[in-house]
Amino acid sequence: MHGRLKLRPPDAARRRQREEKLRQYREAMDALLGGAPPAQVLSLTGSVLAANPDVGTCWNLRRRALGALGGDWVPSELSFVAQCLGVNPKSYGAWHHRGWVLGHAPAPPAGREDLALCERLLAADSRNFHAWEHRRALAAGQDPEAELAFAGALLSRDFSNFSAWHHRLRLLAPARNRGEGAAGALPPERLKEELELVQNAIFTDPTDQSAWVYLRCILSRAPPPPRVICVHVDREDATVAVIFSRPVRVNPEHPELRATLDGSTLPGPWRSGEGRPRPSHTWLCHLPAPPSDCPALLEVTWEPDSTPRQVTLQPGEAEAWWQEPIVERELFWPELGVAEAQVLQDQVRMCRELLELEPQSRGCLLTLALLLAALEPRGCAQEIRQHLGGLQDADPLRWGFVADVRSRFEAALGVLGAGEGLSLSAKGLTSVPLLERLAALTRLELSGNELRALPAALGALRRLRELDLSRNRISELGAAPPLPRLELLRLDRNPIGHAPALSPLAAWPRLARLGLAETPLGSAPHGPALLAELLPGVDVTFS
Repeated sequence: MHGRLKLRPPDAARRRQREEKLRQYREAMDALLGGAPPAQVLSLTGSVLAANPDVGTCWNLRRRALGALGGDWVPSELSFVAQCLGVNPKSYGAWHHRGWVLGHAPAPPAGREDLALCERLLAADSRNFHAWEHRRALAAGQDPEAELAFAGALLSRDFSNFSAWHHRLRLLAPARNRGEGAAGALPPERLKEELELVQNAIFTDPTDQSAWVYLRCILSRAPPPPRVICVHVDREDATVAVIFSRPVRVNPEHPELRATLDGSTLPGPWRSGEGRPRPSHTWLCHLPAPPSDCPALLEVTWEPDSTPRQVTLQPGEAEAWWQEPIVERELFWPELGVAEAQVLQDQVRMCRELLELEPQSRGCLLTLALLLAALEPRGCAQEIRQHLGGLQDADPLRWGFVADVRSRFEAALGVLGAGEGLSLSAKGLTSVPLLERLAALTRLELSGNELRALPAALGALRRLRELDLSRNRISELGAAPPLPRLELLRLDRNPIGHAPALSPLAAWPRLARLGLAETPLGSAPHGPALLAELLPGVDVTFS
């Protein structure tokens, strides 16, 4: 009644059976925890684990007892674990114990029994990731062709088997590392075979995402390691800024990042450009006063890269910098590993053919947009925007993900055309990536977007003087990155309602003008007065 689900109580016989099992379990656990001898431990843990393989304490006690007994217990123990996996094929404890037993075998087993076990379990549940990982461990160091054939057989029965696609990709990873041409790319013949397999899957079921993810993976490689892409020296701010291609963490006590001024190592410590102890694009170090009558040579070395970056600060100069030349493809698809444009063009042609048949295919829309951005971003800009817009309509639940993809595309286009000023106004940006590529920027316009916070890599813009963030959704600034030259900040028409939200701005020494027109703070009681106390000397405009 009243919406409650009525459960029929177990009958007396079932209740007595459950009570008897519980009594046996408690007696066994009391005996085990009371210090039973090894032989009895094996018997007691066997009875408990055969009924419930997820009791981790029993597996631990069993391993200790097996180590104390000695002898060749590997075959019988493997048979016992197989029985437990029949009860629960995804038991973490049982799979861990099986790996431990195999590691204690006097000689490496042939693996046929384990392969057969994996095949039985995968036939029952093709996404049993324990069985897949165990199978990969058995195949490690062996010829992968048999495993590729096994994964291919499963895919021929079900192209949506994401685990089989993942298994195939993991097997091909060593081959990718041995690939010729672009680092990490598959050999041409192998790549051709994989693309044919993917094409069959895609045209069979264009709505399934598994094959589309696999396609993007085989066209890619591992992300390139972080490297120094910019060094900025500021005499007035007495700071050296080192900017990386990817966020890194620098250990202040034993840094992999070193800087020398005219041969003398700078003592540090290094601090994050985001003002927080987390990986950052930008790392800063104090600069001792360089000589004013002769050039000063600064050299920066990042230990994993080991290539020195040099900047010369001439007499009378307030700043100097070095910046790595921009590679266009790195902005749009930095992991892309296929160097041959013809391969990518063939995939573009395939995606366009499929899109005529399935205009709502999410995987096709995303993949086509990425391929066009890697091949011809400026010439195909409108088509790329059209496909990303179609993807948002076809997949509204992932609107935010698509918005971030579009934000990266618009930011990359802006980077390609940027000089000392850059306008990304009214682009629908939810984030502003790639700011680390804009060391020379002095003016940045981001008005009319969907930003809710200051861009994370804003601290990389050491020369920035004007920043327009009006007509966004910013209510709190959070930690303000160091911007030593910023003079003008516009936050008009943002939902900023209280003065403490702007207190981080006090860290910007040159800030002279602040726009807050049509913000709740302007009409809040005592809001302007509180802001005047927080930011003395800053000309604030509320209209």
